[in-house]
Amino acid sequence: MEEITVNLLVNGSRITARVPPDLTLLTFLREHLRLTGTKNGCAQGHCGACTVILDGEATHSCLIKMSRMHGRAVQTIEGLAQGGRLHPLQQAFVDLGAVQCGFCTPGMIMAAKALLDRQPSPSTEEIKRAIARNLCRCTGYSKIIQSIKAAAEILNREDYAGPVRLRRTPTGHVVGISVARKDALPKVMGEAKYADDIHLEGMLHGKVLWSAYPHAEILDVDASEAERTAGVRAVLTARDVPGVNKIGMLIRDQPAIADKKVRFIGDPVAVVFADDLKTAEVALEKIKVTYKELEGVFSAERASEPEAPLVHESGNLMKHCTVERGNIAEGFAQSDVIIEQSYSTPFVEHAYLETEAGVAAPTADGGVAIWIGTQSPFSDRDQLADALGLTKDKVRVVQLPMGGAFGAKEEISIHFFLALGALRTGRAVKMVLTRQESLRMHPKRHRFKMYYKIGATKDGQLLAIQAKIIADTGAYASLGYDVIEQATVFATGPYYWPNVRLDGYSYYTNNIVAGAMRGFGVPQVTFAVESQLDALARALGIDPFAFRERNALAVGLPISTGQVLEGSVGMKETLARVKSTLQSMPLPTPRPGWKLGIGLASGFKNVGLGLGNEDKAGAIVELLSDGHFRIRVGCADMGQGSATIMGQIAAEVLGAGFETIEVITGDTHLTPEGGPTTASRQSYFSGNAVLRASQTLRERISALVAAECGLHQDQVIIQNNAIKDTQSGRVLLSTTDLAALAASKGILLSAEHCFVGRQTRGLCGPAEGGLDRLNKEEAPYNYVAFSFATQAAIVEVDEDSGEVNVLKMIAAHDVGKALNPLNVEGQIDGGCVMGLGFALYEEFKIEKGFNLTNTLAKCRIPTSLQAPEIIPIIVEDKEPSGPFGAKGTAEMAALPTAGAIANAIYDAVGVRLTDLPATKDKIRQALRARRGY
Repeated sequence: MEEITVNLLVNGSRITARVPPDLTLLTFLREHLRLTGTKNGCAQGHCGACTVILDGEATHSCLIKMSRMHGRAVQTIEGLAQGGRLHPLQQAFVDLGAVQCGFCTPGMIMAAKALLDRQPSPSTEEIKRAIARNLCRCTGYSKIIQSIKAAAEILNREDYAGPVRLRRTPTGHVVGISVARKDALPKVMGEAKYADDIHLEGMLHGKVLWSAYPHAEILDVDASEAERTAGVRAVLTARDVPGVNKIGMLIRDQPAIADKKVRFIGDPVAVVFADDLKTAEVALEKIKVTYKELEGVFSAERASEPEAPLVHESGNLMKHCTVERGNIAEGFAQSDVIIEQSYSTPFVEHAYLETEAGVAAPTADGGVAIWIGTQSPFSDRDQLADALGLTKDKVRVVQLPMGGAFGAKEEISIHFFLALGALRTGRAVKMVLTRQESLRMHPKRHRFKMYYKIGATKDGQLLAIQAKIIADTGAYASLGYDVIEQATVFATGPYYWPNVRLDGYSYYTNNIVAGAMRGFGVPQVTFAVESQLDALARALGIDPFAFRERNALAVGLPISTGQVLEGSVGMKETLARVKSTLQSMPLPTPRPGWKLGIGLASGFKNVGLGLGNEDKAGAIVELLSDGHFRIRVGCADMGQGSATIMGQIAAEVLGAGFETIEVITGDTHLTPEGGPTTASRQSYFSGNAVLRASQTLRERISALVAAECGLHQDQVIIQNNAIKDTQSGRVLLSTTDLAALAASKGILLSAEHCFVGRQTRGLCGPAEGGLDRLNKEEAPYNYVAFSFATQAAIVEVDEDSGEVNVLKMIAAHDVGKALNPLNVEGQIDGGCVMGLGFALYEEFKIEKGFNLTNTLAKCRIPTSLQAPEIIPIIVEDKEPSGPFGAKGTAEMAALPTAGAIANAIYDAVGVRLTDLPATKDKIRQALRARRGY
């Protein structure tokens, strides 16, 4: 196609370029001008990550062709800050916690600036409408809306004189303080480098040929024509895998590149690396694969049938686990009321805005380095080393900023293709999946079918619970082995049941793989059990708060497995805080024709891997020559703020300024192993490692200075990056002087600690004689800690259309200790909106193995228009073994929401939705059925 000449203004600078007319403005900005602050989340206008201001209007740059750009003016995030001074929007996003993963942030800020340029004092509804085309999967929109309002107030001040100066973090104690995230500034300025933002000289571009069928034998792969294509540097198939052609975090049952068989449409069959992306795409079409299509298995029910085709030769049942305690038959015999019901939840897409992307390059020692967004850099390294036939020290994985993850970036995706491509070609390589590719290949939240039977006395004492959970884990095990165990354990909710029988079954099918997603199997069962309890409380005529409070877990009571809770059980306080907040506020008035409803739900979730898995994390803390401190931890920060938390812990212990703490995370060559960032475990495990390493370094510093100054060690204290005499208060040394002193003596002021959690046990068989005969020594110890939460939803429901509008969410969460309250609130906000999507909108639809949900828009994740007012409440029941009493938050935030909303719908219109999502069509049909037509 003949190129055209385009003249335009970009951030005030005149640009003249020769470009293809069909080139998008997004690609021009990113690839030609290297203005990578504008992000590519979907290339279809669905996400808003690419938003720029074009001639004064917020515009999705992925939809604008360069043929329409002559004479026009564009402003990107890079043009917003001036001379190192932030625009009020950028500063407000930093100060008020509107930044998490940061991938949506530049586009969100530009959409907000376009609004404020035309409407200096917008209302909340005007703000919501202005950013409705900009998706955020992390924040829940609350902090974003607050930040836009705050920026408007600054801009409207009479004394406003331009972009605001950066404010420094206060000195002194920082644990328990809402300090700004360490990564917030580069994210609001568009300077944070995600994988697709990296450009290496001479790098090749890769594309994957995915399976054409959900289930088929591979008879032949002919790549000869693709290999002859000019500009193609390598075509890789299973024959090129130098090591063991198996990957998987728990069970190595998935081929790195499919060889003899494909089991779902996300199986890779071949990979092409070429000089440019277009050449790679052309070559991909020239690869000829001969298949023998096989009958597929597309539901767990079908997989369980004796005559069903086998997805794996070992059988279709991937895992069956049982939890049993007490005597279930006696429990139901003693019950005055018994409630039975079936529930179902669908596959759900993570919908992170950054698709899978990475860069790799060969290293001088014959190994390979990979830069990628990952939750598990060390597991990635281990799997890659085996598949590449290399030792672990030859594989370096560097975790980059991630545009969301929520569990799906825990596992190998394109990592192996990048590594093998770099090794085979001897060149740097890059790969970025399209949204369509991402949707078809990465793991989803499991589809569940759940069968519940519960019993209680007429005065509301829970006696018995029986549940059968059936999960569709898709074509490979992924993390489904642990997901079904977690779901089974937590199927009881945060309540004491003397008689328990729980069975979990997970089956292989030829659907897209299901794996880890925020909550790890617990959101599904929490929705079911909380719906059951709501029905039971109504049948007994007991207030839902009083009913839950009577049966709530507390110190000294056991969970389903028999593990006795030893401390930090804030369940009852979360109930009390939600109740008092609800009672203190006036209820909103529903619109005419709408009914108001209030629903309640609680939940609990483990902290750490538990169930017998070894759980540990390491940290190195060191004094640098400039007097600053550096922390090296293996944990991955995917937007939840763990790097900031590690900095706060170290600053608190060392008496150092928070801003002087450098944090390096997730680099297998530079950091100790930190385990996966999953199971809400990093604040606890990596936090404990940083705490102990910092304490050791503080003692070494005190000993050195005491010896040098002729003091007792307990006379030496570090405060605000200075070493002082506690008796006289005089400054003995600055940390810069200390670094010089240590260097002169050949002393390395550094400390390392590997924190190993208390050993846990996997699921046990039935306990003979029931719980009453189990003493503390005999009771199983399955998890190191638990988080608890209660949420109330206030909704309005249109009785004619079935439409639901969630007006408010009150969310009280026991986090042990809020190391950074603003971070905790952000997790609660984001979790509530993700839970809202689970409750009302989201379903990843698969038909006969093919995903019908093939765009980001079809995922139906909530926008700012659906997001309710969220009232986050932090409950601090300190965990004795946690750093400063902290435990996990992130997963817990999303668990009770769906149950609370479903119960509120029932409260409003008297129909109970047992099949999520509770769409308006389902509600309307249920209302019609109740009315008899």
